[in-house]
Amino acid sequence: MTTSNDAAAITFSYTITSALQRMPAVDFTDASRGLLATLGYHSNRTLDGQTGRVADFITHPNTATEHTFTQQAASMQLIFQVTNDEIQDAAQAQGRLLDATTFDHQGLAQSFLFMAVDLKGKHYPRGQYANFTRVINKRFPAPTVVLFKTADDLLTLAFVHRRMNQRDPRRDVLGSVSLVREIDPTNPHRAHLDILQELSLEKCLRWMNANAKPYNFDGLLAAWLDALDTEEL
Repeated sequence: MTTSNDAAAITFSYTITSALQRMPAVDFTDASRGLLATLGYHSNRTLDGQTGRVADFITHPNTATEHTFTQQAASMQLIFQVTNDEIQDAAQAQGRLLDATTFDHQGLAQSFLFMAVDLKGKHYPRGQYANFTRVINKRFPAPTVVLFKTADDLLTLAFVHRRMNQRDPRRDVLGSVSLVREIDPTNPHRAHLDILQELSLEKCLRWMNANAKPYNFDGLLAAWLDALDTEEL
C-alpha cells in the first residue's frame, strides 16, 4: 500500500526530474536557479552585472590547479546567497523573501553560496571535480556549493566540508569534497534523485527539527553534512 508520504516523495521525485530535464535547453545559471528553487532554495541576494568570466572570481591564478580550472571553465556565475533570513523564512512558512537585491558581504561567513560553472570538457574524474571545488571555496569565506555542467550537459553538485582553523579562528580548513557526480538530466539515476531530495530545504528543516538544531545557517550546514555522509554517488 502506498502511503501519503510515499506519494509525496514520488511526486517530488517527478518534480526534480522535470527541473533536471529542462536544464540542457536553457541558460545554465537560470536552469540552476530553477533546480534550486525546486529544492526549496530561493534568494534575491546575488551580484549584479555578472559577465560569466572566470577571471571575475579567480583573479591571478597562482597554482597549477587554479590554472587548470581557469583553462577548463568556460563560465562561472554566482547564483545566489542563502543566509539565516531565507532559512528562517522557509521554516516559518511565510512564503516571502527579504527585499535584498545585493550580495550580503557583512553576513558572508554565515551563509551558503551557490555557484554555476560551465566546463569545456565532457567528463572529469572525481579528483578533478574535488580540486575545482576547493579552488572556488578558497576564494570565499562561506561554504560554496558548486553546480558544474560538462559539455555533454552532465550535472555535478559539489560541496566541500569545512572546519575552523584551530590556530586562526578567522579561517577555515577545507576537508573532503562530497559529490553528486555527473547526473544525466535527461535520464537521472534514482540514487541521484534520492540524494537531491535529501538536500532539499524541506527535508533539511525536518532533519533540524528531529535533531533539535536551530533554523539557521548552522542547522542547515549540519543537515547537509548529514545528508552527504553517504557513499559517493
